[in-house]
Amino acid sequence: MELIDVHAHFFPDNIAPATIDFLEKEADIKAFGAGTAASLLEEMKRDGVTLSINAPVATKKEQVASINRKMIEFNKTSKEIICFGSMHPDFNQIGNIEEEISFIAKNGIKGIKLHSEYQSFYPDEDRLKPVYEACVKNNIIILFHAGVDFAYETEVKATPKRLSGVVKIPGLKAILAHFGSYRQWDAVVKYLSGTPAYFDTAYSAEVTPETCRNLVKTHGEDKILFGTDFPWQTAGMIKGMLERSGLSKDALEKIYYKNARKLLNL
Repeated sequence: MELIDVHAHFFPDNIAPATIDFLEKEADIKAFGAGTAASLLEEMKRDGVTLSINAPVATKKEQVASINRKMIEFNKTSKEIICFGSMHPDFNQIGNIEEEISFIAKNGIKGIKLHSEYQSFYPDEDRLKPVYEACVKNNIIILFHAGVDFAYETEVKATPKRLSGVVKIPGLKAILAHFGSYRQWDAVVKYLSGTPAYFDTAYSAEVTPETCRNLVKTHGEDKILFGTDFPWQTAGMIKGMLERSGLSKDALEKIYYKNARKLLNL
């Protein structure tokens, strides 16, 4: 069966070791790979993943343009990994958000990643409006980090309640990571189930069969996407969680690849 991972990560070879070491210490978790594109490809082959989406995060506004151009170049020669681009809420201070989003769209980028903790924003802030408007205009998907992040002991910024209004913006294509919001799944059902957003399964191996079935039932099996958050969890771990949940074959096929193919226009 085809398997599309909509939420994975790799870093440039020259900084991958230091980045993985830093993130392991910050979050007190252990990576399952070296953090390089090669290690992602190895994991894909091992667990039967046919296509992965790399989701880079610009932790500084100055990184946006460079990351986007590197991802565009990577995509020109890659078939098994597709890179999203990046954006930062404060990019307008040094550039033009609409022009940059238009540029990446014209160069084949299908989405961007936003991370409230790493980029220090609340998703319902007014300063994000130019990003959302540009993404709608250019048909760019936004993959949001959602819920708890182990590297941060502070207030959770991307909560289901704050995200609930954002995902209802007409025309906005949103993926909410970690089954809608990591470790806030009761609030996901309350505020996000049934909205137009997609949920991915990244870093959700701990989700119980009951919680998984409830999230899929209340939100809809047509809006759940397979994701791992590799190198932090593997496809095998996420598949195990889903298959223990007793979902139907049709539901699993939608989650594993059919929904992603439709959203990504593959």
